[in-house]
Amino acid sequence: MQSLSDKDAWRGQNYDKRVSADPNNPHFSLSFGGEAYFIVGLHPRASRPARRFKHPTLIFNLHDQFEQLRAEGKYETMREKILVRDEALAGSRNPMLERFGENSEARQYSGRAVGDQWVAPFEYRGEKA
Repeated sequence: MQSLSDKDAWRGQNYDKRVSADPNNPHFSLSFGGEAYFIVGLHPRASRPARRFKHPTLIFNLHDQFEQLRAEGKYETMREKILVRDEALAGSRNPMLERFGENSEARQYSGRAVGDQWVAPFEYRGEKA
């Protein structure tokens, strides 16, 4: 993700103004090509079964699709379905799954449970807004 962000900065792409470039900010999302994304990382040794995949993989979900679900009143229903399915698969709900604006998405991107002292290995190097 750092490499993608660095390439955006090098190309002069603006960070999506709807989100923060600061991984410590509760409104952080990765911006690429001027669009904000929520990233899901998958790999064979992920602690959550739903995040296990044969090869390391990144899934890019447009931030805007979550905003649209909120505007339509569908976000909480979808979120609850995800948590119920995760609990059925893993025996517990993913403790890292939070609502946007409650805590930085970077904590969720890490792919594991992290404590309050965790620091995201990300720094936006483009033009500051």
